Amino acid sequence: MTEENKSQSEMPKAFDPQAVEAGWYARWEADALFVADPNSDKPKFTMCFPPPNITGELHMGHALQTAIYDLIARFRRMNGQEVLFLPGYDHAAIATQNVIEKQLAREGTTKEELGRDGFAARVEAWYEQVGATIINQLRLLGASMDWSRLRFTMDSKYVRSVMTAFVAFYDRGWIYRAPRIVNWCPHDRSAISDLEIEWEEHQDTLYFIRYPVEDDGDVVIATVRPETMLADTGVAVNPDDDRYRQLVGKTAVLPLVGRKLPIVADDAVEKDFGTGALKVTPGHDPMDYEIGQRHGLEIVNGMHEDGSMNVPGLPYDGLPALQARQRVVDDLMAQGLLVKEEPYTHEVGHCDRCHTVIEPLISEQWWLQMDEMRDRALDASEAGKVRWHPERYERTYLDWLRGLRDWNIGRQLWLGHRVPVYHCDNGHVVVSVDPPGDCPECGSTRLTQDPDVLDTWFSSALWPFATLGWPDETEDLEAFYPTDMNCTAREIINLWVSRMVMTGIEFIGEVPFSDVVIHCQVQAADGRRMSKSLGTGVDPRDLITKYGTDALRAWAASVAMSSQDVRFDETRVEGYRRFCNKLWNATRLILGSPGTPPAESPGMLEAREHLEPSPDGRLRWRFCRSAVVTAYGELCTGPPPPTVLPDPTLLVHAEQFGLVQDEQLVDYVQQLGNRLEVVAVPGGHVVYWDAYERTADALESFLTRNL
Repeated sequence: MTEENKSQSEMPKAFDPQAVEAGWYARWEADALFVADPNSDKPKFTMCFPPPNITGELHMGHALQTAIYDLIARFRRMNGQEVLFLPGYDHAAIATQNVIEKQLAREGTTKEELGRDGFAARVEAWYEQVGATIINQLRLLGASMDWSRLRFTMDSKYVRSVMTAFVAFYDRGWIYRAPRIVNWCPHDRSAISDLEIEWEEHQDTLYFIRYPVEDDGDVVIATVRPETMLADTGVAVNPDDDRYRQLVGKTAVLPLVGRKLPIVADDAVEKDFGTGALKVTPGHDPMDYEIGQRHGLEIVNGMHEDGSMNVPGLPYDGLPALQARQRVVDDLMAQGLLVKEEPYTHEVGHCDRCHTVIEPLISEQWWLQMDEMRDRALDASEAGKVRWHPERYERTYLDWLRGLRDWNIGRQLWLGHRVPVYHCDNGHVVVSVDPPGDCPECGSTRLTQDPDVLDTWFSSALWPFATLGWPDETEDLEAFYPTDMNCTAREIINLWVSRMVMTGIEFIGEVPFSDVVIHCQVQAADGRRMSKSLGTGVDPRDLITKYGTDALRAWAASVAMSSQDVRFDETRVEGYRRFCNKLWNATRLILGSPGTPPAESPGMLEAREHLEPSPDGRLRWRFCRSAVVTAYGELCTGPPPPTVLPDPTLLVHAEQFGLVQDEQLVDYVQQLGNRLEVVAVPGGHVVYWDAYERTADALESFLTRNL
């Protein structure tokens, strides 16, 4: 048996990802190939991986995102750059609290029974368990991350960064506390952002109710939620609506309650909705709140924090909203004030974590003024400092920024970063990064910390620089900030990307990244969103077990930048598994070529022996003689004439990956024009593969990880 045949025989004929992939990752880590050196003379390239929520297993969106980041990280290393690919995970306060509360419910207990300290201990145990799970899954996905720099939004250094940012904003006079209408989750007993609401279609009833008008008959109001009328403080009509012009300035009387309601004219009222007359409940509707502010209407908070009615002295007080609704309708009907009912389809907001119906109500909250940071972010975009891919998403970002209001940064949860505000027993307020020992004004040592925690997105907004050591002036911050790219999904452009841009400019003086890449969303095969609770989710680990990491990553790279969302099709992953096998067999031919040093074990090519720097600093793969493998699996031993070449559509950019060394062959390839781009090896021979859609990305992933 010749040496060539012996080498080929040592390498299995079929690619077995389970046997190959795990060994490679352990070897990369052992060689510290992913550890970035801040003192390196190489050009720096930095990416901070978007921290997944520490709520359980990763999903297909994470798999797709990881593939994009890792593809770029490895390509940049091949280009001779010092790459920092920084990993981490997020505490995801409201989501994690929901998960743990469900666990406690199954155990027959609650967080209140545990107490705040006991609940904190339970959370710490969860962090250790799930944090390790997430890290292992990212390794399984082949992510070439610098694990020596792993960060967590609740680690001690990161907490200090969050506290520093809060105190800095407070000292600027930008943080204040005030009562305003917020989106309230009755289950979590906390305010949530407009951006954290899921809108779902409901089939409801539109009730038409007669409101008496003093000395002038009545006005009919249409509403979907008659129980909220108990907190009405006005009636509004459009100033251009001739039907009600004569009522403006008069007073209506609230049925069942008897409260006097001023009738006002306001442009916000839609003449075509219902009857064109609007009941105004400033304490329970954002638009009504704005109308009430413009016209000086009283605010009545008609609900408790648990979603039950807050109407002392009335028979509906303390009832859940739906029960109160039926009681109100029955009483209106008994008094002859219910005119009619109609079926009505509309969108209702739900908490995106626990899916409880949101109840807008007035709550005293912590707010952050955004106008100065907003203006600097807009200036940065005007100067072209942040590029968007695809470009259309810049409009989404800019439109939101231009309409930005003050940010409600407080949450009424037990899990998260406690607001660093302390109250002494003499009424003084202390705001401090570190817990104070006494009150600086009166010396009292009896201090109570504010019970609120910060919005998770407040801490996430600091990610690109807090992970590098800010507020300290570290080597990493000096070497790797600003980062180069942020890749994420479109639904958190406003929640996260915009806030990273604003805080990066505010605290560091530079935008946190030069490029924002928005990838597609992966849907279930039937077009619904992927969801574990809906039964439409797909676990990436199951696909890796069936087809291997390379096949999954190749699929992810092929669909990531699609112009529209992608329905998951498992057969495409299977197709890339077959493609990986073709690459494996081509590799067998390369390893069997004369002059190729033997590997330590079958299927393992000594990458360090086959990498050498080129004069421009890029790494070039140094392959030995090969053969031409046609799209039909035929083996040709000599340079093929053009007449026998098929016309595959696979595009593999040979020059881009530094694979071409034979100048004569380069000229030959260029003569073929755009019909065929190939991977070339010394000796005048070519390895190319048949057509698979968008397989260039797959080839880059495979070559980088397995050759």
